[in-house]
Amino acid sequence: MFRHPRRVAIVGGTLFAIVVLIAISIGSADTSSLRTSQVQPKEVQDFSPQEGAIVPPNTSISVDLRDDLVGEFTICTVTPQQCTPIPLDQTDVVLSTGQVTFRPTDKTDITGFPTGLVNVRIDYHLQGSLAADAGSFTWNFTVKA
Repeated sequence: MFRHPRRVAIVGGTLFAIVVLIAISIGSADTSSLRTSQVQPKEVQDFSPQEGAIVPPNTSISVDLRDDLVGEFTICTVTPQQCTPIPLDQTDVVLSTGQVTFRPTDKTDITGFPTGLVNVRIDYHLQGSLAADAGSFTWNFTVKA
């Protein structure tokens, strides 16, 4: 090792530089999970499908709200502008976790999402208090047949 101190210094310096670059890249990595151009309110913990996802016409949509909230979906198509509210009795609601899910079937108002851009809005409020409007969140996805 002491026969070639210059080689030891070069190898040591190179290894040090590699460690520093790895530390910098890990520290500056963006690990955010924001999947929409709209700022996601803290009441909305998760939603699917992701913003801009390409999905089949019979895909499920779901939102995981804060545990003390419940929400109702409104589905809007871009052309022509047509919005359809989804009644709560056509959604699966888990009150203990704040999860709301809708899947189009033959027994629901929407039997399948139309081809093209679909906007989803969830209007949420405190459980047991329809009068207290807590807020809403909107995102979109694309349906391909």
